[in-house]
Amino acid sequence: MSGKIADEILNNPQLLSALADKIYDKLKDEIVIKKLEETIANVKALQETVNKHTEAIISLQNTVNKHTEAITSLQEAVKSLQETVNKHTEAIQSLQETVKRQGEAIQSLQEAVKSLQETVNKHTEAIISLQNTVNKHTEAITSLQEAVKSLQETVNKHTEAIQSLQEAVKSLQETVKRQGEAIQSLQEAVKSLQETVNKHTEAITSLQEAVKKQGEAIEGLQKAVRKLQRAVMKLSVEVGSFTNRAGKGMERTMLKLYKKALELHGVDPKRVVHGMIKDEEGVIEKGKVFEVDFYETNDYVYVFEIKNLADKGAYDQIIIRKKLFSAKYKDKKIKIFLVANFVDKKVKKKLEEEGVEIIASHVIK
Repeated sequence: MSGKIADEILNNPQLLSALADKIYDKLKDEIVIKKLEETIANVKALQETVNKHTEAIISLQNTVNKHTEAITSLQEAVKSLQETVNKHTEAIQSLQETVKRQGEAIQSLQEAVKSLQETVNKHTEAIISLQNTVNKHTEAITSLQEAVKSLQETVNKHTEAIQSLQEAVKSLQETVKRQGEAIQSLQEAVKSLQETVNKHTEAITSLQEAVKKQGEAIEGLQKAVRKLQRAVMKLSVEVGSFTNRAGKGMERTMLKLYKKALELHGVDPKRVVHGMIKDEEGVIEKGKVFEVDFYETNDYVYVFEIKNLADKGAYDQIIIRKKLFSAKYKDKKIKIFLVANFVDKKVKKKLEEEGVEIIASHVIK
């Protein structure tokens, strides 16, 4: 129905025009009112915005005033800072002058350091030279220490020999009393040996102190060593001299001292005689005569070698006598005895392998 009415209106121009005028006026009034309301609303909103802007301007004005005060304060601070900068400028100029003077002082110090470096280099060369000298001294000291060690070993052997002589002197005082000349010689030898030992002690003490002083130590040590060598040589001569002078009496004394030990081996010490044996067959050297202590029975020939210290020399002598008696007494058994206060351990072993009877107080290494 409504569609039909709309078609009739649209198909009637006059009706359509009249209707449009009516609708326009009404629409016009409604649009104007609506626009007015919108305008009022916009003006109200604009008023509120203006009010906010006014408040913002007032706040901004306050901020600007504060900025103005801050700028004024900053200007004063800049003025004060300018004064400080001026003072700093003056201080920098003064510092530059000081630095300039320090530069001159540093240059002077560099020259002094250069001179000092040259002196240090010279000192370094001197130290190297001294080190080389010290090394040579050390080598010399080591060599001398070895020599002293060797001499000390010799002195120790002499000391053992001295102790042996002292013990022999103590145990044979009664026999020595009957041998006036022998006891006097023995006393002199003991006194001389004691003096030599004292000299050894002084030389060793001097040597120990001298070693601590490098260059001077070497010279002192060499003197001490030469002195010690002379003392050792003197000691050897005195011991040999004593042996030559007192040898015959000592042999008899030792036979008496070891009488019981010999008797346990079936030997009569009273029958032992000191004589000569001649090498008639050239076992060692034809025609040569050797001193021997021995005695002969129906079945045996007893040969004796009497020593205070039996070393390699005693071994050689016993082997020679064994060969000589074996060649001369082919129909008898040869029985050899070594009678000694001290016997070297190696010598003892070798002689026992040769069938030699060992009668000794001490075995030494």
